[in-house]
Amino acid sequence: MSKREVAALEAILTDPENSSRTASEVAELCISALDAVRARTHRLAIVGQIRYGPQEETRTVVLGPFSARGFLDSEEKLKRATEGGTAAREIGQNLTWDPASKIGRGRFMFAPAFTRARDAWDYYRGDAPAQAVVEIARTAPRDIVPVCLCGLKATPACRWCGQAVQHPCPLHEPGAEFHRCTAAG
Repeated sequence: MSKREVAALEAILTDPENSSRTASEVAELCISALDAVRARTHRLAIVGQIRYGPQEETRTVVLGPFSARGFLDSEEKLKRATEGGTAAREIGQNLTWDPASKIGRGRFMFAPAFTRARDAWDYYRGDAPAQAVVEIARTAPRDIVPVCLCGLKATPACRWCGQAVQHPCPLHEPGAEFHRCTAAG
């Protein structure tokens, strides 16, 4: 636990109002305080792709959130936070191959983690220059394939027309037609 997390818990546990609270209420306050601190400090995620198995299908995984030094509000700060040896980097490097079976391969990259979509939009729209976004797009992996939907068993109904909707697999049926509802208006 970090000093900030301990301080947040100490403030709640030493509150004289706790004598009138139940144990459940105190526990909820502690969890809320930890969530609030971690929302400000745990701002880094690892996005990885691993290939494993006979077909070497690409699987996408996300690890985290991890804490980062400082507040990640720009691409430059993200780059500085991830350049050196961090615990997150060591964990991400475990995705490059399966250490248990000694087979498979993978790769990883760091991404800023947000709790709200608005924060993500503000991150790229705000202080980060447009050139940084272009650089991310330029260096993004090129062989990312669509997600396989062959395992979906359910056939959901269209929320507008009520018709059963089949999910063609964009990986194995790239030219298949998706349901285009005329009742959607």
